[in-house]
Amino acid sequence: MKALQSGKYNPDEIAVAITQTGGQCRATNYISIIKKAMITGGYDNIPVVSVSFGGGIVNEQPGFEMKWLKSVLTGYYSMLFVDALSKLYYPAAVREKEKGMAKTLRIKYLNMAKPLIENRDKKGLLTLLEKAIDDFISILDPSIKVPVIGVVGEIYVKYNSFSHKNVVEWLVDQGIEVVAPSMYNFMMGEFVNNQIKKQKNMIKLGQPLFVSDFIFNLSKKLTRKFDELCSKYPFYRPFSDLEEDAQNASQIINLAAQFGEGWLIPAEIAGFANNGINNAISLQPFGCIANHVISKGIEKKIKKTYPKMNLLFLDFDGGTSEANVLNRLHFMIDGCKKTI
Repeated sequence: MKALQSGKYNPDEIAVAITQTGGQCRATNYISIIKKAMITGGYDNIPVVSVSFGGGIVNEQPGFEMKWLKSVLTGYYSMLFVDALSKLYYPAAVREKEKGMAKTLRIKYLNMAKPLIENRDKKGLLTLLEKAIDDFISILDPSIKVPVIGVVGEIYVKYNSFSHKNVVEWLVDQGIEVVAPSMYNFMMGEFVNNQIKKQKNMIKLGQPLFVSDFIFNLSKKLTRKFDELCSKYPFYRPFSDLEEDAQNASQIINLAAQFGEGWLIPAEIAGFANNGINNAISLQPFGCIANHVISKGIEKKIKKTYPKMNLLFLDFDGGTSEANVLNRLHFMIDGCKKTI
């Protein structure tokens, strides 16, 4: 609404799009709330489009067509580029030779990526990432030893700084290397979900499993390109093997639990433990029942499976006390700093 009221855009030339998951997610309601706000504000002629890979919510609009075949590969490269940049940024932010250099580089390369994405220049993104790797290596002081904390949680809260009260950047300011959640894990987990649904006879798939597996295997080959390119970065952590992650998660929870982040939360925590990261924070929106059931429900089993794992669950809503959040984080930080 702020963007529409700014006067920067011609209402006759734009559409509003929102990604949708459907099912138990409360975000299912957002599309109708957005449309209601726009009608109230006098923008009833602007279409609100649902962008969804599944068949949960479809809000077709006359005159609007998403050119998936032209966009999906560029979108995939863009997602991997941003994830890889994140994997460069967080280790550098706490090992930089001069304060603020890592953040400057992150902003620089995000801005440089925009025209490449607009022009669907996939090779250009790989070339740009190669330059970014060299620049991030140049600002590193690899002798600096820091504690590491992994972050998991609900899709919106864990990525949106405003919604989690800038917890992730606050951790960086305290000298903590953050292992941030990967968009790749969330977006590509659906391919593994399809395998699970087939094995457990949960639902009838909309397409044959071999088609889904073929696409997934192609995506993994592209992902390995990014891993190979970034392998010279001394603190790089490769993209997850989601099938292996699911196998690890199956020791903690039934893989039929696919609502919210489902088995992905225990899978990511197990991944941390298997890579020597024994501190994890789960960022949750207060009232997101699907994620509360999974995130807090698995604590006992994770502690039993990975006795060294130190977990902290943080809930956020409009009235969450910043002091309460920071107090609990201080206890975790003090503990993990003693293990360096």
